[in-house]
Amino acid sequence: MSTTFQPFGLKPAFHPSGLDRAVPFVGTNSFTGNDYTAPYGITAGQAFYQYQPVAINGSGQLIIAGATPSTSTVYGVFDGVEFTDSQGRRSVGKWISYEALAASTQIIFWIFQDVNLVYEIQANGTVASTAVGKLFNFSATSGQTTADGTSIGVGGAGFSKTAAAATPVTNGQLRCVGLGREAAYPAGQTNAWGDTYTILQVQIANDAFPQGASGTSGYSGYSGTSGYSGA
Repeated sequence: MSTTFQPFGLKPAFHPSGLDRAVPFVGTNSFTGNDYTAPYGITAGQAFYQYQPVAINGSGQLIIAGATPSTSTVYGVFDGVEFTDSQGRRSVGKWISYEALAASTQIIFWIFQDVNLVYEIQANGTVASTAVGKLFNFSATSGQTTADGTSIGVGGAGFSKTAAAATPVTNGQLRCVGLGREAAYPAGQTNAWGDTYTILQVQIANDAFPQGASGTSGYSGYSGTSGYSGA
């Protein structure tokens, strides 16, 4: 049973083609010669963590995605960063703070961005099998929001702690497509519908690029208010 709440963000599970690759992002309008000037829009105290949902602001900068469609669409999921640090050394990492970004140049983020990717995410409550096809938002509860994450030691890995809100909505950031396959999370626990903190398979429903006619659905042809047209 998934009775332990340990949210891990949006972890890529699979792609229909078998290729779940991240793509580079350097800012949509921030090229300056060989330098990429501030391709991010986060502020002091914030950070980008692996498996964190991210968005793009009006200046073409990467930001943390909002919990609901009213706050942002979703560009993709953060997977890492390349940068030149203050000593001129080229570095890579799976997470990075605002303070580290401010001291760096030539920043390239790596993002899981393909709209067909299927992710796994833990809900902050019980979800039943009737959730397949329904829409969900990210949690707005402190400690499990899209901005929350944890790092391991100094220079270690850093992971998102984003969870899904367990209650279906009519207009959401995610669409449930099945039950998560995290078979042992934590060790000795399995995942099943109706568990205390169910792990779901989802796709991004409110994607930044393939907007539906209403501007709220991830795919044209969807109504923007339900997981399926006509619901």
